Amino acid sequence: MIMNNKHPELDKLLENGGISLTDEEYLTLLLSYTKTRSPNKTARELLTIYGSFSGVINADPHLLTAGGISAECAVLFRLISRFAAICAADNVISRLTDTKSAVNYFSTLYIGSSAETFAIAAVDKNMRIIAADKLSTGSTRQVSSAIRDIMQFIVRHKAERIFISHNHPMGIAQASDADISATQKIIAALSSLGTAVVDHIIIGKDGGFSMREADSCPALSNIVCDSYTISKDDAI
Repeated sequence: MIMNNKHPELDKLLENGGISLTDEEYLTLLLSYTKTRSPNKTARELLTIYGSFSGVINADPHLLTAGGISAECAVLFRLISRFAAICAADNVISRLTDTKSAVNYFSTLYIGSSAETFAIAAVDKNMRIIAADKLSTGSTRQVSSAIRDIMQFIVRHKAERIFISHNHPMGIAQASDADISATQKIIAALSSLGTAVVDHIIIGKDGGFSMREADSCPALSNIVCDSYTISKDDAI
């Protein structure tokens, strides 16, 4: 039954469920509730620039407004991004026992982040998360210079095991040479504290990447952690 001729996407949403809508239809429907003159055209243009619905709502509000999007829409997108993070937090993972749980956990931390961000999580001997924080924002080179902040985090939480992570907001989930080099420097610096780095998780637009699973960092692979396993789920 047609409920509103102005919003055919709404009829599709209510009759067939959200899974039936494309990113363009979701964005068109959202924009139709704002003062945007041509919701469908604007949705297509935004998707061309940012790649996906998630990319649009997580985009920097300043870039959006500079590109002609109203401040009203930019604020709405940011609110939706934060709502998604809040909902994800309701299902937060409390133990990082394998690569799948680690990827899923750090994925939720980066919801709403439009810049490369470095995060850290400390776990106890049962792999329960005891503390987590976002330490810095910037390139991998800048991240590698934040070893002092990592050490302060470790001392503050008396952490014996940690996970480190960063995201590639507009890129693929894969370790670059710079990522591997930064990881090895961090591991070397932390050896004096007796703290083990369990894994370095990278989150990209296409999913997550575990350095331990990929065996891409020799220093990381040499750290034994029997409580943490490699997931056999190909979806990681």
